[in-house]
Amino acid sequence: MSQTTSADTLKAIALIFNEYEHLTTENPLLKQQIASLEELNKLYVESDSLQKIEIDLYKEEVISNKEEISKLKDTQKKTVIGSTIGGIILFILGLIL
Repeated sequence: MSQTTSADTLKAIALIFNEYEHLTTENPLLKQQIASLEELNKLYVESDSLQKIEIDLYKEEVISNKEEISKLKDTQKKTVIGSTIGGIILFILGLIL
């Protein structure tokens, strides 16, 4: 029975050393993977913040363009009304003269 215990003990020790070797190889790789994922996440956060800034700039540009379009429409209306009144006045002057 002592040889069986000794063989079982050697098997257990061999399994422990095998697991230890596996973990000493795997742990640094996992740490490296975590560091890479943290760096990737940092880049995504930075990219996301830049996209938000870009979206805000486009929103401001759209608002500015809407205001400019509104001003141009008002100017166009004034021009049409002025031209119409001027045409009517010229027509009336032409009839009078």
